[in-house]
Amino acid sequence: MTYTGWNENGSYVFGGTDFFLSMGIRVQTVQKNSYELKSKSAAIAVLADEIWREHFPPIIGEVQTDYMLVKFQSADRIYADVKSGGYTYFTAECIKHDKMIGYCAIRPEKGYLFLSKLYIRKDFRGRGIARGFLDEISALCRQEYGFDKIRLTVNKNNDETIKVYLKMGFETVESTKTDIGEGFFMDDYVMELRGTCKNPKIA
Repeated sequence: MTYTGWNENGSYVFGGTDFFLSMGIRVQTVQKNSYELKSKSAAIAVLADEIWREHFPPIIGEVQTDYMLVKFQSADRIYADVKSGGYTYFTAECIKHDKMIGYCAIRPEKGYLFLSKLYIRKDFRGRGIARGFLDEISALCRQEYGFDKIRLTVNKNNDETIKVYLKMGFETVESTKTDIGEGFFMDDYVMELRGTCKNPKIA
């Protein structure tokens, strides 16, 4: 897998095309200049609703799950985040069934690349798709932004996801508790993957 950069029209070219195509998966970039931004934002919101309602109620409760879906993963919010918030989304779609099966979102911060979201549909987990996303993000982090680390936040009680990130090489560097309004908080660990420039996953 190799990083191949940005097209002249501003769309990102995934270097791991062979990996994703071998899985029957098409990966697309959703940027602020994408003509499909509105439709893609809506499709991502639908998938987010499915994944979040399956995964998060046992961790944060149904009421907070509902609140966070509206606040952070509605079609309007995704559209605004991409259009003016500095985010880039990547979607993975099953070619055979013509359906979206996963997505991730990144945003450059001061000195690191923030992995804001990484979600895969339950029936497509365990196939290396998340690792494929991370390899590509590592390459983008290294070659486009010149950063040597990726950071993310994960709920402290999200044990299975924490195990996945630890297996991918992330380490817990701090804990945070963020007021998100209406009496709700995000009680998270900050995890970091270091050395993406010095010891890249992709040759």
